[in-house]
Amino acid sequence: MYQYAILANPSHTRIYFDEAIKIACLELEAIVSAHDIKIENIGEGNIGLPNCITFKTDKRLDDIDFKAISTSSVYYAMFEIVEDGLLKPVKIDDFRSFPESLVQILKYTGKTNELFTRMMVTLAEAACKTGSKKLRLFDPMCGKGTTLFEGLIRGYDVTGIDINEKWSNEIQTFIVRYLKMGKYKHKTSKEKRTGNNGKKIANYFNLTTAKTKEEFAKGEVQNLDLFTTDTRNAYLLIKKNTCDMLVSDLPYGVQHGSKVANEIAMDRSPLDLLKESIPSWKNALKVKGSLVLSYNEFTLKYDEVKEVLELRGFEVLDRKPYFGYIHRVDQSINRNLIVAIKK
Repeated sequence: MYQYAILANPSHTRIYFDEAIKIACLELEAIVSAHDIKIENIGEGNIGLPNCITFKTDKRLDDIDFKAISTSSVYYAMFEIVEDGLLKPVKIDDFRSFPESLVQILKYTGKTNELFTRMMVTLAEAACKTGSKKLRLFDPMCGKGTTLFEGLIRGYDVTGIDINEKWSNEIQTFIVRYLKMGKYKHKTSKEKRTGNNGKKIANYFNLTTAKTKEEFAKGEVQNLDLFTTDTRNAYLLIKKNTCDMLVSDLPYGVQHGSKVANEIAMDRSPLDLLKESIPSWKNALKVKGSLVLSYNEFTLKYDEVKEVLELRGFEVLDRKPYFGYIHRVDQSINRNLIVAIKK
C-alpha cells in the first residue's frame, strides 16, 4: 500500500470551520471517482501536519492522478508518507492556464470565497459527462466574475450573465487590465444584442485570450462571453446545448439580496428566481452537462431546490460524494449546495 497526505490550504478551515475536513474528503472522493483513481481510507490525518487529509492506494499514483487531485479546493501541498512516517514532497504539474491571482485580487462585499467557488467548479467538472474536448462554464448570475475567472484559470471557455451593469463593467475593466499587466495577448469586442422585435435585450462583451503568445497566434484560445441582462433571457442569447457546466450562487436573501441593485434578487425569493430561470438555463446546457448551485438553507431548502430541478428534467445527485456540503458561514447564512445533471 502507498499512503499520501494533502496539506490543506490555510484558508480552508476558516471557510468551513468544523465541517472543513468532511467537506474536503467529499470533494476528493468526487474527483477520484470521476478520474477512476482508486483510493481508500480517506480521512483526517494525524501525522504532525496541521489540517491535512490522508489516504491509501494499492498502486503508486502517477502525474495525471496527482494533477487531478491538485484541482481540489483543499489542496495546498502533497506528500507521500514513506518509511518511518517521513514525508516526501510530491511535485505536481500546475493545471492552471492563468495565475491564481486572477481570482484573488478583486475584493468586495458579498464576494463568494475563492476556495468555495473552486470547490463548486471542481464538483461540476467531476459530475459533467458531456465528453467535450474543451469545456464551457456558464454562470447565469455571475456578479463580479469570481466563477468566470476560476473557469479561465482552469482553461475553460466561460459565459456569464448579470443584470447589474456596474458589475459587468467592473469585470471588463479588471480582466483587460489584468491581461495587459501580465502581457497576455488578447482582443475584445462589444455590441448590443436585440430580440426579434428589434429591441435591445443585452449588452455583450467578448474577450479572447491565451496563456501564451504562441497559443494565441495558433488560435488555441479561451473565450469569455459576458451578457448584461436579465438571467431569464439566457435562451435568447446563448445557443442551445453549448455549455458543459453551470455554476452559480442563488441569492442568499441576506447580504446579497439587500445590497445588490438587481431587480430579480431584490423582488423575488430565491425559489421563485430558480423556478423562473431554470428553463432558460437548462436550454444552454448540453445533455449530461452538470449544474452546481449554492444557496442559503435559512431561506431555501434542499428538497425545494431538488423538486424544481427534477420537475424540469434534471437528475439530482443526492448521495455522497455530491451530497453533504452544508456548513455555517455566519449567523444568517447556513450555506449548502446541490449538484445535478441534465437528462
